[in-house]
Amino acid sequence: MPHIRCRGMQRELVAAISETLVEQLAELTQAPAAHFTIEYIPAEFIATRFGGQAYPFIELFWFDRGQEMQDKAAQLITSVVKATAGNDVDVAIVVQPLARTGYYDNGQHY
Repeated sequence: MPHIRCRGMQRELVAAISETLVEQLAELTQAPAAHFTIEYIPAEFIATRFGGQAYPFIELFWFDRGQEMQDKAAQLITSVVKATAGNDVDVAIVVQPLARTGYYDNGQHY
């Protein structure tokens, strides 16, 4: 935990950024890198106003670490994605704070 879900990206791009992203987020949050997961979710954007073009859409599920840490994590994720996908790409990030009492590991909540 934290869990990162990536949509609107090619699998190869997610794989290319995964190691760097986890290492940098682990350093930022002082959490062990082994606790992070990254998930690639194939998606097709349908809305016509987007012209069917996908853009990186990243969901970050984690225990609340405060606004300052959340902002730093979003900036870090954006910079890592843009470094590989290109600076002209829009990157959307949605942070989903999890309640410790709602997160279970082997049947026990945190």
